[in-house]
Amino acid sequence: MSNVTPAQRLLVVAIVLLIVGLGIGYGVGIASAPTKVITTTTTVTAPGAVTTVTRTTTVTQTVTTTVTATPVVPVGLSGPILIGGLWPLTGELSSFGEENKVAFELAIKEVNEWLKSMGKPWYLVPVIEDSATDPKTALDKVRIMHGRGVKVIVGPMASAEIREIKSYVDANKILVISPSSTSPALAIPGDYVLRYCPDDTIQGPAIARVMFDSGVRYVVPIWRGDAWGDGLKDATVKAFTNILKKEGVEGGVVEGIRFEPGAKEFSVEVAKLVTIVDDLVGKYGLDKVGVLLISFEEVVPLFVAAGKYDILGKVKWFGSDGTAQNALLVSTKESAAFSVKTKFVSTIAAPSYSSKLEHVKQYVVKTLGRTPAPYAYNTYDAVWTVAIALNILDEYDATKIRDILPTVIENYFGASGWFKLNEAGDRAFSDYELWAILEKDGKYEWVLVGVWKGAADEIEWKIPLYK
Repeated sequence: MSNVTPAQRLLVVAIVLLIVGLGIGYGVGIASAPTKVITTTTTVTAPGAVTTVTRTTTVTQTVTTTVTATPVVPVGLSGPILIGGLWPLTGELSSFGEENKVAFELAIKEVNEWLKSMGKPWYLVPVIEDSATDPKTALDKVRIMHGRGVKVIVGPMASAEIREIKSYVDANKILVISPSSTSPALAIPGDYVLRYCPDDTIQGPAIARVMFDSGVRYVVPIWRGDAWGDGLKDATVKAFTNILKKEGVEGGVVEGIRFEPGAKEFSVEVAKLVTIVDDLVGKYGLDKVGVLLISFEEVVPLFVAAGKYDILGKVKWFGSDGTAQNALLVSTKESAAFSVKTKFVSTIAAPSYSSKLEHVKQYVVKTLGRTPAPYAYNTYDAVWTVAIALNILDEYDATKIRDILPTVIENYFGASGWFKLNEAGDRAFSDYELWAILEKDGKYEWVLVGVWKGAADEIEWKIPLYK
């Protein structure tokens, strides 16, 4: 007879069927072992008996073995994926902020159309905040975004803002991609800040070459006193000094004037500048003296103030990416006129011209009525490369996105062209465009007048300004 009762057999069958039912689609395996025959021997000795009786009983037993694989839990992106856009919609970079916001929104719209065409269950949702071109405000807005679940932020634009938020984003593993922060002090490998623009160790030599080729040998710097301004001033001074040594000519850079970020009035600084320039001109002549201005939209009130002094309008002035293609500068008559008079040339990292760039450019022109500065193309590319990384990873993880982006970027040709990141996570190389304001038919407009070729340290002039 069997040791397993009919009731017990029914229970085992029920459990096995339950496991099979629960395991549909999860790779559950059921295996039944062959029937086993178990023989037991019982020896009975009757009290006082002289014989022993041995009785053998055979029991047939079926043993069932169940093997259950661990269920695979479905993973992957679905629903809204928040992506931050932190732009200086007010403050000294507001015109740049407007352009980058438009490019940001365009990229998200197109990414979502792409995802929908593939039947993807997820889509990007923008979370846009105004940094006000202010470091403290930028940090407050990053905290707000973090609280909402944002793990990737495109922006902010100013290096001072990046420096302020850096500790927070590193500690909380929030990936930040700036289209325009260029301070060499922020070129740090392994952090959570990527920059789709080159740092100012490349822009400095470009400005220095423009100044030298213009015939200037003595430079007076006046600059915005923050992480960006200090870094770019130092890089430019170093590069200009190196050119002087290499060419074996006399010249130099005086101490200059450092002003506070956010300054609105420059009568004191301009009066001091007049004294310095007048002294240098008296020693070396008008053609040998130039002013290096490193600023954001402070350029407008500063130029208005400088225009009141004849001597400042007779020497050459030079700018940077902080002023190149600035909408407020060209739309303010007094500052635009001073720019033309002083042949004010500003440098900015050069994108690669293509149909993709033209597509973004025309969208911004249609939306804002003006051609954007090249940083808008970097913003467009930032959104697209993040989206491609997300599609590959199928996971919203800032660290994994950061780690895969260099490979994505090297295999991507975007609105800003083809590029790669260096070990610090910054754009590894770039030529620089030279922009100046010219007057045409009584109207002022930004015009591309040349390109600095970094590999050769040479300028290709489209419109020779310094004949």
